[in-house]
Amino acid sequence: MKAAVLAALFCILLPFTAIAEDAARKAPSFRLQDTKGAVLALEDFSGHILLINFWATWCTSCSEELFELDRLYRQYRDNGFTVIGISVDTSAERVAAFLKKRPVGFPVVTDTQGAVAEAYRLSGLPAAFLIGRDGIIERRYRGSGKELISLYEKDIKDVMKRN
Repeated sequence: MKAAVLAALFCILLPFTAIAEDAARKAPSFRLQDTKGAVLALEDFSGHILLINFWATWCTSCSEELFELDRLYRQYRDNGFTVIGISVDTSAERVAAFLKKRPVGFPVVTDTQGAVAEAYRLSGLPAAFLIGRDGIIERRYRGSGKELISLYEKDIKDVMKRN
């Protein structure tokens, strides 16, 4: 739960800061339920390029970013790219209700206990991780803003060329 508190503070205090960092470590595995009760695991997406996005319904900059992430997902999914939204909300029902009002095409799971956020060393929201087809984290992103969406797209294209 400590990761969720830090994430909340980051979202409130620094909502428009955008930071991208190289990461180069194996993506921590996870098994989480989506909003319909199905269990998704990181391994289910083996061979895909992934953008794992940590967010919460109460984080304004997170919810603003969802539309653009959905656009990227729809644009590049035929090239083996997937976005996975991981909500750090403590209520899966709240996430499901939110997504009924603002649906997205990519899978969304909930990390109500904060274990996955902890494994990814989450330090704020929104946060994202670009993972190559080999399961290695290529980039870590913190914050939000239009320039970050452009950077996501550039980095996705670069990883597609290399992988």
